[in-house]
Amino acid sequence: MLPQVTMNKVSNVTQNEILNVFMGNEHGIALAQVVCIARFWASQRTEGKQLGFNNGVPSRMDKQIMNFPQKQPKLRSAAGFSVVELLVVIAVVAIISTIALTSFQKSNRSFNLAGATRNLSTYLEKARVDSVRRHGGASVDINSTSSYTANIDFSGTGTSTARTISLPAGTSLSYTLPPATTSIDPSATPITITYDWRGRTTSTVLLTLTDSTAGVASSTVVVGPAGDLSTDTTVTGPVTTPTPQNSTVTTTTGIKSMQY
Repeated sequence: MLPQVTMNKVSNVTQNEILNVFMGNEHGIALAQVVCIARFWASQRTEGKQLGFNNGVPSRMDKQIMNFPQKQPKLRSAAGFSVVELLVVIAVVAIISTIALTSFQKSNRSFNLAGATRNLSTYLEKARVDSVRRHGGASVDINSTSSYTANIDFSGTGTSTARTISLPAGTSLSYTLPPATTSIDPSATPITITYDWRGRTTSTVLLTLTDSTAGVASSTVVVGPAGDLSTDTTVTGPVTTPTPQNSTVTTTTGIKSMQY
């Protein structure tokens, strides 16, 4: 049996003592070499600790590496919004939405009013053309504040048929007879714009279309005595049909005799 030898004991045993212990064994020389190698490494380890090394690394450096501060990821602020901030944002959004909605409604009503004005002008022009084509008989009845009736040959058979055209919701119709400026309700006092075979009317009529929404400008259509139409204009000057200077022409008056 070989004696129990630890690393600390190996470092304290001399080389001669090692040889004396293992020479009596057949494997003594090999064992003696192993013990000598172990003794060598034990001495190196002891010297390293005395110099301040730990497994080949200086102990002080090892402590610094172990205690090196690591960067912690910065967390974003999770404070959020306060109730006051949310209320302010909601109030601003509500005000802007109200202004935008009001502006959109006014624009929409203005477009509807302009479309109704163009539609009325179109039916007046159709009545004038139809009267010229059929030598009279076409007319437009202004008999309501919310609609008007066109009497035109819509089918092309030579016979006038009545068609009632309704105005958009919230749009009302009235008229004046220039040079008067008094607005007349067509429901109480209806008027008929009739065209003769030359496409002329008997008087000037100013038709006004008004929207019930505040801030929406009204639109006008002027029917002149010559059958002409103008939109969104004012009437100034004479409004009666001019009388020709020579209403009758004889066969001899104003004709010079011709010499052959």
